[in-house]
Amino acid sequence: MSELGDRPRVASAVDLLLAAIGAFDVWCNRDLPLAPWEIGIALLTGSALLARRRAPIVTFVLTLPAAMVIGALLAPMTALYTVARSSVRRWVVAVFAVVLGLSCLFTSSDEGFGFGDLEFLLHQILFAALVGAGPAALGWLVATRQRLAGQMAEIDRVYAHDRRLQIAAARERERAELASEMHDVVSHQVSLIAVQAGALQMVSTDPDARSTAEVIRKLSVHTLDELRHMVKVLRAPASANDISPQPTIERLPELLTASALPVELIGPLPVNLTPAGERAVYRTVQEALTNVRKHAPGAAVTITSMCADRSVAVSITNVASTEPPVALPSAGSGIRGLRQRAELLGGTVTAQPLPGGGWTVRIQLPRN
Repeated sequence: MSELGDRPRVASAVDLLLAAIGAFDVWCNRDLPLAPWEIGIALLTGSALLARRRAPIVTFVLTLPAAMVIGALLAPMTALYTVARSSVRRWVVAVFAVVLGLSCLFTSSDEGFGFGDLEFLLHQILFAALVGAGPAALGWLVATRQRLAGQMAEIDRVYAHDRRLQIAAARERERAELASEMHDVVSHQVSLIAVQAGALQMVSTDPDARSTAEVIRKLSVHTLDELRHMVKVLRAPASANDISPQPTIERLPELLTASALPVELIGPLPVNLTPAGERAVYRTVQEALTNVRKHAPGAAVTITSMCADRSVAVSITNVASTEPPVALPSAGSGIRGLRQRAELLGGTVTAQPLPGGGWTVRIQLPRN
């Protein structure tokens, strides 16, 4: 912002400097003392250059007397450069260049032309051509460069936008493929688990087996609900908002009940967290309970919630289990994903073993 604010100041300083140099050029091209009309031309030339950016054609017309009458060329050459750099038609610039060249040609000598001296005449014609064509060519060059730079910037913006669209399309395809795989494979198998658990619950005469089958069926149904939500999210556009309610702190008691583990909750449930923070706490507790069921089945779990003024911490601790671990597939990325989720929210997740053989997982997040 400061750089953009400094540009008008720099342009004004350049115009003031050119106006002073233009007036000084008029001063230097006449013998002292200057006549009043010569002083007027000097003042007119200098003041006209101050308006060259807003009215380039008018500026050239007002500075032309300095070249035609006195022979001062700096101011009209600067004005011609500004005209060529602006959006004026090229034939107008060409006419102005010819006029400036002729003015330079006829005022190059106090005694007029020496048409008998061919070398002198050619020298003066070449000089006049350079005076007229040089500023015009330079102005056209700068204008062309600016136009090309603008076109290149526009091309870069279009390319970047197209690149973003391609990346978004690729992500949409990947999300759709993943959703299809989850729906066709995982959903089918979990549905079979729920059906088999329901059948076992109906035909079994063992109360413990029926209770276990009921828990399995409920967990399978809950997993199917979660899976359907994930598939729905994956199939939705990436820019869409949340399609259905996400897990919140209020659903923690339901999660603890469905875990089929002896769980004790100590402390009040965390409050004043963002929706993303509530999901992070819920997913951390869910992942910790899943790990307990896999690696320490039947172990007692203690969930401790500690709420401070500026932060919230939840610890999930389990004791050592006397039962062997359950052989279930694992990607090994659960805790790592929780850490990444917490870091995005400005918090931390730690997981470490306890001396007695248990394990503890702790998440700490800032409050709103």
